[in-house]
Amino acid sequence: MSRPSAVLFCPGRGSYGRDELGSLGRNLRSGEVADALAVADARRREAGLPGILELDAAKSFRPSLHLDGRNASELLFFASMAEIEGLRERYRILAVAGNSLGWYTALSAAGSLSVADGARLVATMARLQGLAAGGQVLTTILDPDWHIDSELQDALGAAVENCNALGKDHFVAISIRLGGHRVLGGTEKGLREVMKELPKIERGKRKFPFQLAGHGPFHTQLCAAVSAEARRELRDLPFRRPKIQLIDGFGNQHNPWSTDPLELYDYTSGRQVTETFDFSATARTALREFNPDVLLSAGPGTSLRARAQQDIWVELA
Repeated sequence: MSRPSAVLFCPGRGSYGRDELGSLGRNLRSGEVADALAVADARRREAGLPGILELDAAKSFRPSLHLDGRNASELLFFASMAEIEGLRERYRILAVAGNSLGWYTALSAAGSLSVADGARLVATMARLQGLAAGGQVLTTILDPDWHIDSELQDALGAAVENCNALGKDHFVAISIRLGGHRVLGGTEKGLREVMKELPKIERGKRKFPFQLAGHGPFHTQLCAAVSAEARRELRDLPFRRPKIQLIDGFGNQHNPWSTDPLELYDYTSGRQVTETFDFSATARTALREFNPDVLLSAGPGTSLRARAQQDIWVELA
């Protein structure tokens, strides 16, 4: 029996939570992922950081520890890569994409970077994120029937505009387009103000808006310094053409035959860092261009998978 075709989505920061403790250890096999993890853990111990396997094997989930960017990013990357190894055996993966930090995982999953080089990319970006002050807020523009609400959409636009009119210290921008949700990135003052301005909404069991713990102002111009330093530190990272189709955060395809590795480096260290990550466009390309039998969400966690059942795909048709 032939394996079903699939487009694989790699989740972003926040997908590894208390329910995911031990998932890396359960899925890890010998091979490239395990070898890269051993190197990463040795590097982390030298830097005075806890090992990734140690974090995964903890008896309890500690937000202050597990959600710290230097820990959360590599924990997410290796947990995803370990699970992807098993998914390859069950599905014929046509293309790979990622949500936000999941783009770095997608690069290794598609073969544009080795697992070890992907881990270096993730660790470097997590460390450099300290150069950008600010955070993220999650809100929604969905009505109770999970359709786009034009009034909520207009209210969001007005709230962002009003905040930015107060000056640079109140900067707010759309960080991620996430189907029927919007992630806003901005300065601390900007986020406090936009939280006051945005409509208070309850959808299902979740109340919006709310601030995302441990997140920086990813995918906004506040990360310009992060981008500049990443270009310097990662200029020797050996990008190569992907082995399968790769879909970026603008919905663009990078194929195994004509992709320029330098363009992947430029995008990964440049516009991907400082401009809106349009996961809606990414998913739209996956559905329209590849028509897969299934859409896969790699672990850890179920946040991306759960949202897919409700609202991620609302505006993609």
